[in-house]
Amino acid sequence: MTFNVAIQGTAHEFPIEAGESVLQAALKAGIVIPYACRGGACGSCKGRLVSGRIDYGNYASRALECSEKEQGYALFCQARALSDLVIAPREVRVGSDIESRKLPTRVQKMQRVAPDVMILELQIPAGQSLKFYAGQYLDVLLRDGTRRSFSMGNAPQDEDALQLHVRLVPGGTFTGHVFNAMKEKEILRIEVPLGTFFLREESTKPIVFVASGTGFAQANRRLATSLAAV
Repeated sequence: MTFNVAIQGTAHEFPIEAGESVLQAALKAGIVIPYACRGGACGSCKGRLVSGRIDYGNYASRALECSEKEQGYALFCQARALSDLVIAPREVRVGSDIESRKLPTRVQKMQRVAPDVMILELQIPAGQSLKFYAGQYLDVLLRDGTRRSFSMGNAPQDEDALQLHVRLVPGGTFTGHVFNAMKEKEILRIEVPLGTFFLREESTKPIVFVASGTGFAQANRRLATSLAAV
């Protein structure tokens, strides 16, 4: 069954199939609404359900409190349509300039910079270039269908390569492979770029910078000087 989703205050509408999340359907239609983890844990995709019925899906209670749900809010990365919907996300953008794609990459170089931190340099296919914004991330696509998300550690102007800073997670499937079995020249499939936490050139809001994770990468340094709060 197919329903229709309209975004309040705009001319944007898109179809949504049974089982699809609102976020999945929007991105498929080339419409970008805020998101980050896509797992119902961070709350970045939180928006208001103006009308219609949804299955709220699985999410962390800290990401959507009961009081917010009572006020009509939902997490669009988890919400599934049960009728036609009208929604009000925090922001709407046409996604053609940040379209994500899946592609193979080759592990060009591995550098162990700490007992539990490995820098991976990934080479994208010859003849292709890659555009992303400081603050976005990629997903490594594992053979069992699961994903592992990593921020890019290099600056956006590096269009033919990607750098990841990987911290070893005890018992981690992918990070354990990186530290114990991965060899240079190995092929990894990725989806990139992802995420909507990046500079809004037109914004006049105060600049906010948060650094966390494995270190202070080039992309984060650029972000620190230019990222407007969103």
